Amino acid sequence: MIKKIFKGILIFLVSLIILIGIGDFLWINLPKLSARKNISDIEDYGKDLSQINLDDNIKVVGLGEATHGNSDFQDLRLEVLKTLVEKNNLKSFCLEADFGEGMIINNYIHGNKRAENISSVFSFNIYHTKNMNDLINYMFDYNQRAKDEDKLSFYGFDMQNPEKSMELILDFCKNNNILQDKDLQKEFSFIKDENFKISQIKEKEDLLLEIKAHADALSSNKAREVSRAIENVMDSVKYYELDFNDYAKVNNVRDELMAGNVKWISDFEKSKGNNLLLISGHNGHLAKSGIFYEPMGSHLKKIFGEKYFIIGTDFYKGIVNINEVGPDNKRSNQAFVSADPLAYSALKFKGKYYLDFTKVKDGETFELINKEINMGSLGEGYSPLMKFMPRTYRIKEVPKDLYDAMIFVYYAKPIAVIYED
Repeated sequence: MIKKIFKGILIFLVSLIILIGIGDFLWINLPKLSARKNISDIEDYGKDLSQINLDDNIKVVGLGEATHGNSDFQDLRLEVLKTLVEKNNLKSFCLEADFGEGMIINNYIHGNKRAENISSVFSFNIYHTKNMNDLINYMFDYNQRAKDEDKLSFYGFDMQNPEKSMELILDFCKNNNILQDKDLQKEFSFIKDENFKISQIKEKEDLLLEIKAHADALSSNKAREVSRAIENVMDSVKYYELDFNDYAKVNNVRDELMAGNVKWISDFEKSKGNNLLLISGHNGHLAKSGIFYEPMGSHLKKIFGEKYFIIGTDFYKGIVNINEVGPDNKRSNQAFVSADPLAYSALKFKGKYYLDFTKVKDGETFELINKEINMGSLGEGYSPLMKFMPRTYRIKEVPKDLYDAMIFVYYAKPIAVIYED
C-alpha cells in the first residue's frame, strides 16, 4: 500500500515537473514564433539612419540602448552622432557616465595629443571598448580641423564617481590660486584611496561649498563647469547615503539627479549658442515612463516637453556581454531573444532600420507601435535563472508610450571589453 502511494506521488511529481518544463518552454519560445511575422507596411515607414529628420523645435535627442553589452548599440551612438553633426549642426554629446569623466574626455577632445585607448577614463567596464574609443576619437579628429566655435563637446550626466570630479576641482583650485593656504591636496588626499568612504567627502562639504563660492565668483565657462562638478560630488553623497535595498527610491533619486545634469548641460550649451544636445544611455533611463520608478526621460519630458525626442533601440536576437551576479563579478557572453516583431523586421532592411513613430499614421505598423509587444531589456546583472524567466530580459510595453522613434537591429553582437577594472 505504502509502495503504491509512494509510486503515485512520484508519478505525480515527475508529471508536474514535465508539465512545468513544457510550460516554461512554451513561455519562452512561443513569443519568438509569433514575432516572426510579415508586417505588410513596414517598408513604407522604415528608413536608413542617414534619413533621421528632426523637427526644428527639438532641443534634446535621447538615444537609448536596449542593453549595455552589445557593440551594435555603441556603434549606433557614433552613427547617429555623425548624422546629427552633419545634418543638424549638433555640437554636444552627453553619455550615461560620471560628470567628471565627461569633463576629462572633453578636455581630451579639445587637446592635441591623440590616445588610442582613451575609453580607459571611464569607470564602467562596458565603455572600455574599441567602439567607444572610435566615438571619442571621431570627436577628437573633428575638433582638430574645426574652428573654435564649431568644436564638439563631450559630457557625462551621471554622478556615481565623485573621485573623478575631485581631481579636476583640485587642479582648478591650484591653477586659479583658490584656497591654496588650506592645502587642499592634503585635505582631499583620501580621494586617491580606492577604498575611500563617502562619509569622508561629507565631512568636507563646508570646504567644498567654500570652493564653489570662489568658482561662482569667476565668469569663465571652466569655472561654471567646476561649480557644477562640485554639486555632483555633493549629490553623490546624498545618493550613496540611501538604503540600496530600496530599489525604487535609489533609482528615483539617481534619475532625477541625472535629469538635472542634462538640463544644466543644455542651458550651458545654449549660453554658447548651441541649441541641440544628443544624450545616450540605457533605454530604461531615457524612456518617457517606467514601471518601478520615474526615469530620467520622464523628468526631461516635464522640463522640455515636445522638445525632447526619444529614440529607443531593440534587437531581435543577440549575444550580450553582461556582468554575472556573484562573488567573482566576471563578465560572460549570453544569448537572448527579445521576441520583438518590429526588430525581426530588420531582416527586410539588411539587419538595421530607423522607425519614426510620429510619421506612422495607420496600418499594421501603426497597430504594433500602439499596443503592448515584447521588447528586449538587459542591464548589468546576469543569473542563469534568467534563461527560464523571460520577463527578466523581456518587457511587454507599448513602444509609442516609451519612445518617439526606435532603431531596430536583427542580430546584436557582444561588446569586446578591452580590459576590466
